Amino acid sequence: MNWYSSYPAQRTRQIIADLAGLAAVILVIVTAVTVTTAIRALGAFGRDLEAAGESFAAGLADAGDQLGAIPLVGEGIRAPLDAAAGAGGAVADAGRGQQELVETIAVGAGWAVALLPLLLIALVWVLPRVLFARRSGLVRRMLAQGLTADTLAARAIARQPLRALVAVHPDPGAAWRSGEPEVVRALAGLELRRAGVLPNALP
Repeated sequence: MNWYSSYPAQRTRQIIADLAGLAAVILVIVTAVTVTTAIRALGAFGRDLEAAGESFAAGLADAGDQLGAIPLVGEGIRAPLDAAAGAGGAVADAGRGQQELVETIAVGAGWAVALLPLLLIALVWVLPRVLFARRSGLVRRMLAQGLTADTLAARAIARQPLRALVAVHPDPGAAWRSGEPEVVRALAGLELRRAGVLPNALP
């Protein structure tokens, strides 16, 4: 596909649009990553809670093991320590749950921040550029296969804005039907410019 016009001014505008579009994509991605990272930072509380719960549970479990070995009273002492260790495990589970929730929110927020702007960029920048490239490539291939100015002029009459047509001739349709060479080539030139192809490509 031909991504850029053969007309210098049009090509310059396309290059500027491509640079602006690329910059916009980078900005959107950086913003989404920044939002995701900022929200993920809230997971630090969950990590601290998990670490504290695990440490508390492990300490009480060790104490229960040691005190549980004491004859006669060991089992009685061990039971409340094991229960408390279970509570520490619950605290650790709560910390892990908080981290999972924060991660879900962070990823969701990142996608929410990125998707809409990227969709708008695709509609405003990517789609027109792809359509231009396809149109330009098609016109160039058809010219290589013998497409004439007359066919392009007919297409121009059907598709070009009225103000562009009357700038070529007050009655472009009549001039085209009568086969006025200059008008035909001028009308064909409108379509060629739309496709970014120079008039000297005409046979």
